[in-house]
Amino acid sequence: MALVFMQQLARYLQRELSDIYSPGEIVALSRLLFHELREGLPSMVATGKCNHLSATYSRAASFLMNEGGGDIPFFRPESVPRDSFLMNDGGRDTPFWDVGKVGAVAEVVRRLKTGEPVQYIVGRTEFHGLMLHVTPDVLIPRPETEELVAWVLDELPPGKLKLLDVGTGSGCIAVVLGKIRPGSEVYACDVSERAITVAQRNAHENGVDVHFFVQDILAPLPVSPHLFSPVTSTVSSSITRKGVSLDVTPALAFENGSFHAVISNPPYVLESEQEAMEANVLNHEPAEALFVPDRTPLLFYERIADFSSRLLVKGGLLFFEVNRSKGEEVRAMLLERGYRNVELRRDMAGNPRMVRAVKP
Repeated sequence: MALVFMQQLARYLQRELSDIYSPGEIVALSRLLFHELREGLPSMVATGKCNHLSATYSRAASFLMNEGGGDIPFFRPESVPRDSFLMNDGGRDTPFWDVGKVGAVAEVVRRLKTGEPVQYIVGRTEFHGLMLHVTPDVLIPRPETEELVAWVLDELPPGKLKLLDVGTGSGCIAVVLGKIRPGSEVYACDVSERAITVAQRNAHENGVDVHFFVQDILAPLPVSPHLFSPVTSTVSSSITRKGVSLDVTPALAFENGSFHAVISNPPYVLESEQEAMEANVLNHEPAEALFVPDRTPLLFYERIADFSSRLLVKGGLLFFEVNRSKGEEVRAMLLERGYRNVELRRDMAGNPRMVRAVKP
């Protein structure tokens, strides 16, 4: 029965969004929304995260409950098998397509038509098997970054390691590393205090211990023996989200040669590439996490490579996600700085998007 529900949802989305999304994207949207419907999307509507239901409910209901002019039996409670009902808090059976769910789907569709990413609408996304919260303060994790994480996990040596994620955003890289390598000590930084708050929540809700701190990596850094010396941070030491107190660590002092791997997915989209970008990305995702000046396309890579050469142990690993047009330049830059075994790897789409280097 669940398959029938999802097929019905997919048909509705196809009808409403076919001029915006490809068939594959609509199938993916259907799966995500179906999951969210089971997890409480209507409650998001009730709390104000989705609005204007009165204006959109009738239109959605007329389609979902009467597609093509013919009544759809499984939308009538008396015709739905008992095992296809969901239990509400009062212990009474409720049809899957109740008023709240139909209205929630309609509101999501309305917002999708404005170009707002569905991940921001529902407030979360899946990454490497984990559910992560996302807000407009952080980039939506991409499949390419999942491929980077998979490569990192394949290359990391066994044992308890010390790892650093630079420009953590939602915390997707750091949280996965901490989850899969629980004996390791994972640190993650970002210039955005709001991003750190999102990342900390993701670590907490996935049961992962990650040390987060705010750091502008382009700011002057101290000389040896320490990097990222303690600084005054404007981030509150305790931030409350849904009644949970989340500690946010100020910038820490790291000894040279103390990390086994540094991983980063820094800003790499050239400002001149904005014209070719999708509007849903350009108008909704944080520009400071996306763009780099055309005149200095390797700005963040050079900075991270420089301080990583001090932070990493001998044989330590440096991983980057890169602009597909700048992979060879990043590789050459790392070789010039003395890194060895520098490899540029292609993603599943065939684009050169990942680089790994080894500190000699």
